[in-house]
Amino acid sequence: MTPPIYFTTTTMSQQQQHEQSSKDNEKQSNATEEDESHRFPTLPAFTVPVEVRNTPQYGPTEFGVFALEDIPANCRDFWVWTDRVQKIHHTELETYIKSNFEATNIRQIRQFLRRGFVLPPPKDDHWNSNPTDAGSFMNHSYTPNCGQPYGTLRKIKKGEELTMDYSGNGNPKWYQDICHKYGILTGVEIASREKQNNGQVQEASFDPPEGFPTY
Repeated sequence: MTPPIYFTTTTMSQQQQHEQSSKDNEKQSNATEEDESHRFPTLPAFTVPVEVRNTPQYGPTEFGVFALEDIPANCRDFWVWTDRVQKIHHTELETYIKSNFEATNIRQIRQFLRRGFVLPPPKDDHWNSNPTDAGSFMNHSYTPNCGQPYGTLRKIKKGEELTMDYSGNGNPKWYQDICHKYGILTGVEIASREKQNNGQVQEASFDPPEGFPTY
């Protein structure tokens, strides 16, 4: 991340300060874009060329990440944690949702919950939201081609979807409760159901039963 650009204000008029601030902000913005462009050839947080495409097999509003060129096996750090990831403590998550989404817009809330993750214990007290980070579009697979620690498990061909195993994610009760409230499965539940069904793709959303607490 490009460090902030500072300038001295004591010898500048207010107009000069405003003009200098605008120039510095533009420089910093351009530098950040150039830095990210160099680090991420197409989309954050992938260091290899990828694109996001619709994946209707997971649901009508679901997307996935696809390779734009062959990626060799055992490729490390093809996907990195970025500063775009926002950590929200689970006690503040419901308030965050109510403050940022219309209560009746279940689709947007579901997409928000699908675009984040919970780390395994003991780091499972936060919701990690990354809506502007393409890593949030990686789908689960019973036979993934990517795995921990952020490496490819085999050669991935151009045009192939990048997938991972959700079963190792955190699945605390607070996460299950809020996902079920808005009618989606947790990542671990998706992985479990797919395993039970011999690898058959599972949609993340479901219709809550009658009387289920939802908005």
